[in-house]
Amino acid sequence: MSAQLSTSPSPPTPLLRRTSTSSTSPIIYEVNLSVPAALATGYADYLTEFTRGICSEVHGFTGVQIFTQPKPVGLHWLSEEGGAKAYFTVHYHVASQMDLDTYLATHQQRVSEADKERWQHLVTSRRILRLFHSSIGE
Repeated sequence: MSAQLSTSPSPPTPLLRRTSTSSTSPIIYEVNLSVPAALATGYADYLTEFTRGICSEVHGFTGVQIFTQPKPVGLHWLSEEGGAKAYFTVHYHVASQMDLDTYLATHQQRVSEADKERWQHLVTSRRILRLFHSSIGE
């Protein structure tokens, strides 16, 4: 006897829902920055200390990682900058959505403007990432 297949497909289930995110699901608040290449070394040192300070000051920001990037490819408006810019990506690890919402409402504007004239940095994008799956530690 063969099994009957249903002819009416089930609606797709969203992989992530903000309202159903587990309290243990890690949140990454990502900030992408560019600075003039001539200032990159000094800015990297500054950014390291600055982001540590944010983590000690802002409740729920539990850690930070800073990545360097090669020149973005495929992002036409950034690719035109050639070698004139250096690119950094900051990953702030955030304990909860409530902590992130508080940061966005009370700290984000001040943080994004900090020492902007000194370093001539430009925030190119921000993202909020939630862990769906990881094979790290398996």
